[in-house]
Amino acid sequence: MNPESLLSIALASAGAIYLVSVAWPLSRIDIAEHRLPNRLVLPAFPISIVGQLAGSALSDQWLNLAVAAVAGATAFVIGLAANRWASLGMGDVKLISAIALAMGWFSFMGPLLAVALAFIIASLVVLVLIGLGRSSLKSSIALGPYLLVGFVLTQMLIWSTYLGGFSPNFFM
Repeated sequence: MNPESLLSIALASAGAIYLVSVAWPLSRIDIAEHRLPNRLVLPAFPISIVGQLAGSALSDQWLNLAVAAVAGATAFVIGLAANRWASLGMGDVKLISAIALAMGWFSFMGPLLAVALAFIIASLVVLVLIGLGRSSLKSSIALGPYLLVGFVLTQMLIWSTYLGGFSPNFFM
């Protein structure tokens, strides 16, 4: 891979790198307070957009930028519907949208895989907690940490694609 391609990938990864860097504080706050502060989530949007614009300009991969925008917008619309009818918190909606935007430049399937992993892991944990009597079906959970785990695992797979590893597009 040539240095120009590596630089465009690095620039387009800015949003993902930001989300990885705030994953721990976001998780701690969500577990303690059941909220995802805007001051940590919202910067992911301009960081992702600027990085992806620069990466697209450098490598002439404008379709990747369009896919990222569609992924982020689609996630936001679906998240708003889930907020309205399924009690998904707005912090979770914004985080899912930021994840979709940050990952969408690399793979349209990436955000889907990340969110699916998050819900699978969260469901398994909740089932174990219910089985142990430490939770009930009426309890609420902090979804942010699970979203971030799904994101980090999927992002590692996406980055490994550029190093010759697994691709989330395998599922297409």
